[in-house]
Amino acid sequence: MADPGSTRICAAPKWHGERCGRGAKKAVTVQRYHFHCVGRDGDAVFDLAGRWVPRLRALGPQADRVARTLMSGALDTDWSDWLVDVHDARGRRVLVRAFTDARPAR
Repeated sequence: MADPGSTRICAAPKWHGERCGRGAKKAVTVQRYHFHCVGRDGDAVFDLAGRWVPRLRALGPQADRVARTLMSGALDTDWSDWLVDVHDARGRRVLVRAFTDARPAR
């Protein structure tokens, strides 16, 4: 049985939540993850809605995008002590990435 925060969809969904049909060759489980951004001084930006991510290896690039987006909104802020703290739908921490480790966009 899938996690309550996950949805099984076809490998190439047309829209969020598309269910696999009978002839589907491969299914993937898409999970909702929350990308909270926290600073050392107690500042935080919480991701209450979360984002649907198709696979675990996509979490790092998504965390990088979240960090870059937040940093681009306040260029004069010191982001060196900030982290992207990623949690799954059950609240379990699955990844922590420093803003300073965010890779540039491709």
